[in-house]
Amino acid sequence: MASTKKEEDTRTLEDLRGQELGIPTTLPPFNPDTDVPDAPDYTNPDSWLTMPAYFSTDEQPVDVFWVYPTILSDNSTYLMDMNDPVLREKAHWTLVEQASIFDGQANIYAPFYRQNNVKINPLMLTRAKSIFVLGQQDLITAFAYFLEHFNKGERPIILAAHSQGSVRVVELSKAGELLTGDAESLKRLVAAYVIGYSITQSDLDLNPFMRISEHATDTGCFITYNTISDEEGKEKEGPTIIPGTFVVNPLTWKTDTTFAPASLNREAVFFKHEHPESPDRYPNFAAAQVVNNALVITDISNPEELPATSVTFPEGVYHMYDYAVFYENLRTNVGDRIQAYLNRYERSAQSS
Repeated sequence: MASTKKEEDTRTLEDLRGQELGIPTTLPPFNPDTDVPDAPDYTNPDSWLTMPAYFSTDEQPVDVFWVYPTILSDNSTYLMDMNDPVLREKAHWTLVEQASIFDGQANIYAPFYRQNNVKINPLMLTRAKSIFVLGQQDLITAFAYFLEHFNKGERPIILAAHSQGSVRVVELSKAGELLTGDAESLKRLVAAYVIGYSITQSDLDLNPFMRISEHATDTGCFITYNTISDEEGKEKEGPTIIPGTFVVNPLTWKTDTTFAPASLNREAVFFKHEHPESPDRYPNFAAAQVVNNALVITDISNPEELPATSVTFPEGVYHMYDYAVFYENLRTNVGDRIQAYLNRYERSAQSS
């Protein structure tokens, strides 16, 4: 008899011993004795990402807690070894090409965590959930350390992530973690950019403190979208797209289906390893429209910048470029939301 989803969710690490997990190809038989690295020690600076030298070092009035996307994709490892220099460098690169939208606007804090190999991402919330939970525990611990030792209650907070990172932030938020456990904590949230994943009404029903952004200066809210081409059926090929998800259009910051022309696209920015400090920039790169459960882009000026580089995300599923295509719109919006939050806080302080 086939196992039910509930049965899969409750499997322990020991229950998974000897199983070959992975999609589209499997990893070697899982061994909890050797395939589970030690939990990070967040009192150790090596358990935190270090900002690249060309990031701003000036203290900003807001903190960002960044959860990086999937960087582990080999054929043998279930969970990230945080001592692996190659993986550490890949994690750093996400700060450059994605989290840099916060540079000069917010202080970026990013913990290393035991993330999943991309091959078990499709199973992270079901059959492999006990493996997934290890990384969730890391992030809960890291966030608590961040609050006590870095943020200290002195600054409001932005949650930000992409792909697997967004899955983790959404799942933790649904469970009442990361400021979403009570109304008082939620007041500290500027916004949560959980891009490259989905949030449905059933998710919001689980935690009424979660709310989807309604406009460009909304605060205490969540922003999410998944970018695809207008090719018929492409939505079904996006593994991070869940039917019924909300979609926020980053050209209008609304969830309606109004077509947003490319003229509203301030600038797409594509960072290259060969010249990371001078990325390729394209004003008016693409138009965007919410269609069903995804963000469809058209009128693309430079489609050569959107190659399919992963079997997980086929041609026309622009998951890898969710930040790049709307980079300057995102960067501007971060500033707008921060200013809106600070203005509201000041008004509230004056009236109290």
